Amino acid sequence: MASMESHEKSPYEAGEVHTNESRSVDGHIEYALESAGVSVAPSGLQRKLKARHIQMIAIGSNIGTGLFVGSGSILHTGGPLALVLAFILIAISLTIMMQCLGEMAVVLPVSGSFTRYATRFYDPALGFAMGWQYWLAWVAVFGAESSAFVLLVNYWNDNPALTPLWISVFILINLCIHFCPVRIFGEVEFVVSTIKVISVIAFIIVVWAIMGGAGPEGKRHGSENWRLDGLEAGLHNGYKGIASAFVLAAFAAGGTEMVGVVAGEAEHPRYNLPRAIKTLMWRIFIFYVVSMLFLTFVVPYNQQGLIGTKNANSSPFVLAIKDAGIRILPDILNAVVMICVCSVGSTSIYISSRTLKAMSEDGFVFKFFGKTDKKGRPWVALLFTGSIAIVLAYLNCSSTGAVVFGWFSSISGMAFFLAWLVIIACNWRFRAALKAQGDDTLDRRFAYKARLWPWLSIFAFVAILFMVICQFVVSVWPIGKKPSAATFFANFIGVPIFLFMWAGYKLVYRTKWLKLTEIDLHTGRREEDPKEIELLEHHQSLSGGRRALSYFHF
Repeated sequence: MASMESHEKSPYEAGEVHTNESRSVDGHIEYALESAGVSVAPSGLQRKLKARHIQMIAIGSNIGTGLFVGSGSILHTGGPLALVLAFILIAISLTIMMQCLGEMAVVLPVSGSFTRYATRFYDPALGFAMGWQYWLAWVAVFGAESSAFVLLVNYWNDNPALTPLWISVFILINLCIHFCPVRIFGEVEFVVSTIKVISVIAFIIVVWAIMGGAGPEGKRHGSENWRLDGLEAGLHNGYKGIASAFVLAAFAAGGTEMVGVVAGEAEHPRYNLPRAIKTLMWRIFIFYVVSMLFLTFVVPYNQQGLIGTKNANSSPFVLAIKDAGIRILPDILNAVVMICVCSVGSTSIYISSRTLKAMSEDGFVFKFFGKTDKKGRPWVALLFTGSIAIVLAYLNCSSTGAVVFGWFSSISGMAFFLAWLVIIACNWRFRAALKAQGDDTLDRRFAYKARLWPWLSIFAFVAILFMVICQFVVSVWPIGKKPSAATFFANFIGVPIFLFMWAGYKLVYRTKWLKLTEIDLHTGRREEDPKEIELLEHHQSLSGGRRALSYFHF
């Protein structure tokens, strides 16, 4: 681990401002922000992600295992009401959290985003703990996606002996994507996210038709699945059923904050990031809340094929269509879900490698992890992250996929909760520092500001904290089990890891919170440039209808 000497010289603590100069990193000249009075921290990354990449990453990047597979576990454990309520609360909280992140990312679009904001606005100990926790979360996501990939393949061929083969195929697909420049990653995400969006919308339409009696059997569906034996007002296992749903819902929706992480490689962040964030509320509502609500009408909570039961070999989305007696379509949807799983696996490697690179620049890991090649790829961070992710993926060979999926989901879900809390807390310090230093950035023309600040941000913080407490309760007193240390750490391990790293770093290096007047609001700042102003002015000149349609134009 790197020493604290790097932090003693860091502008985050000393309040220094870099001059407008280009620095050489491993023989490559870093990208200097146009029209900015200061240069970004050495990165070597290239701004190759265009508006359409950012839009589709925001819309469909995190549609994967959590939605298509993990939703079945929530439905089975908590019942239909728990499934719907969990995603409603997650949707509201994430919408508010992303507005808070957007304020900071538009002004300071640095690689690593909020993990670096924690260092910049509070102290290095928080940045250290959050950086490693977020890196671990996305590496765990890779393990969860590999587990889901095997489960989905087993829909056609349930042969445990072939598990290593399917995991190897999953790994090979993701490695090929990251052998290419970041622009290729953006193109792949654009295409796959488009497929995801179309698939979810198609599923909602198909399920709506099934509810009305479509399909060979002509069976109609109403609210009978909400009144099955074992349910009380739509709930299974009462309060604990709802409490256990939040962490899996967080895993399903987790990744929305990656829009802030990719800001360091985005073109025109002042124009593109707010547009991506503004679509978030509608995306989460349609793709999660509506799809989950419809799912509860056609798939009963005690369906034997749901994840977490003995026959955990398919998605509840597939089961819904299969039970309606519609042929071929379940196979097509299962294949689409497999594509989505591969996409999230690729995203996990992208985010975790960029997070590791950012930590190397902040002195939290060896400096060579920050090396980039001529195409702007952090190749050392990619190799290390990929190696750990591959090891986690092959753990599926020594246990059932459902059990491994549950562990990885818990690790990632808790890490996402912590990340969202840190983002909101960083936004409070960002605002306070602007006020203390007399900075009028958020009062300028075209500035992006969170709505009803600080009241909505306080609500989101309390709501997320409530969900963390709920997960603690079901970890101490699990459903259908006796309390045990093994169960507690399996379900709540992310929080002890985070607290241990935060407290340990503070004790070793004696770090202190920065004063508001010492917080660096300049390094890496993205000032207005002519092209962004032109785009923003054109967008403002459009009528309301054409402005809304512009979000669908790529």
